[in-house]
Amino acid sequence: MNEIEREQRRFYRVKEACAIMGVPPRTMYHLAETGQIPCRRLGSVILLPASWVEKEPTTSTRR
Repeated sequence: MNEIEREQRRFYRVKEACAIMGVPPRTMYHLAETGQIPCRRLGSVILLPASWVEKEPTTSTRR
């Protein structure tokens, strides 16, 4: 995904957010299901706000 596509995104699916943030999908689904991260449901799809995904530090930079 290039920078232009990222700038136009408002939401990411969980698997896309995981790839950007370096978080395992199972962890992200759990956090979404328990309300620990901002998300919206569209049927069975969980969407995460692009502003949150791109703002959060990746796991490799956390200590």
